[in-house]
Amino acid sequence: MRLSRTLTAGAAVVALASLTGCGGGGEAEAGSGGKSLPKAKDVAAMERFVSQYTTCRDVRTTPPVKEHADSALEFDYVPKGSGAGVKEQAYCKSENGPIALVVVSDMKKFQQAMKANEAAGTEKGASALVGEDFAVVPTSGATTQALKTSGLLIATCHASFISEIPSGYTKRDGGVEGCVMTDYMR
Repeated sequence: MRLSRTLTAGAAVVALASLTGCGGGGEAEAGSGGKSLPKAKDVAAMERFVSQYTTCRDVRTTPPVKEHADSALEFDYVPKGSGAGVKEQAYCKSENGPIALVVVSDMKKFQQAMKANEAAGTEKGASALVGEDFAVVPTSGATTQALKTSGLLIATCHASFISEIPSGYTKRDGGVEGCVMTDYMR
């Protein structure tokens, strides 16, 4: 009888861990506010994580071709390369537009690159949804809203956006002065 209860309790713990993504050997783990940020060890883990909240299909290592030739490429200003703390970058498609998936090896360098984009007047490249060791950069507000409950925070260096964060929302200092991480998404 005791063994049966122990096995049932153990099965319940394993089921809960697999549902929440916790304990997955580096897989994405949910959390926000004062909790830990999600983690993803590689692009495949990020794809699985994002797919829990919105579509993330057709993963590739090159940015998707723009549908309108006259618009600028949407991912030109996403921090890239080891100098920006980026280990790997890939892209997937959601129903609302493409998403950049960024494996971040050094979040401080990544945020420094975002702050440099802000200083250069590059609005798109100064924000990203971040986990502990990865960033997701959607091109659509609808995709950002779909990821709102994922536990990711917006890392931003936009002074005007930072000043608009209402009370009650998470507002953590970023890894770089002038940048913050918040769960406020508009």
